[in-house]
Amino acid sequence: MSPLPHPELHVPHCPKEFWLTYHQISRCNRPSTAQLIELEFKNQKLTDLESLLDHVFQQGFVDNKYRTSTWWERRDGSRVKSSLAIEELFKQGVGKCQDSALRLVIADMPPALWFTYNYVNSPTGHVVAQRIKFDAAQVNGAPFEKLAHVTNHIFRQGYLPAKFRSLVHWEGSCGKRLSEGSSFPEVFAEGFGATEERPLRLVIGKKIQLNQRI
Repeated sequence: MSPLPHPELHVPHCPKEFWLTYHQISRCNRPSTAQLIELEFKNQKLTDLESLLDHVFQQGFVDNKYRTSTWWERRDGSRVKSSLAIEELFKQGVGKCQDSALRLVIADMPPALWFTYNYVNSPTGHVVAQRIKFDAAQVNGAPFEKLAHVTNHIFRQGYLPAKFRSLVHWEGSCGKRLSEGSSFPEVFAEGFGATEERPLRLVIGKKIQLNQRI
């Protein structure tokens, strides 16, 4: 009786492509962009997330100036170490299809705007700071894009009474006046609003000038 042939060992197939999605802070209220990355590129094999990240920047998919402010996240928001092997992610069911894509977060601007309320005619009063998160703030379903949207939000929410609407303006922490039409990248580029330590100033009221007769 001839021996039975040995059954072939089943070797699990490792995908050769990986799904990721780009999540830019400046576009946090817009749909993310998905991309399918080939793991073998010009005789180079991408084996972990760090090599994949290097590939993304080398190909110009993301501007190199954001290299120090880019990281990986799962869909639940938990961070993933760049040293993690892609094969391990596949075992976890991550990156195999667009629905399981790993998130590449690009902090191209701060996620929130910090500002303080400053009343002109009560300079000794307590100054209150507030933060507006861009991922939660919208105007008519569209994301905030400029200071005017924040001003309207403040009055719409009742943070200030309507009678002050014509008496407010924005300033940097150094006193530089800013236009209502200023975009957030322009504001942050001036060094204002990114942190509680260097907030924008929402100035409320007009200075009262007293004419004194001698």
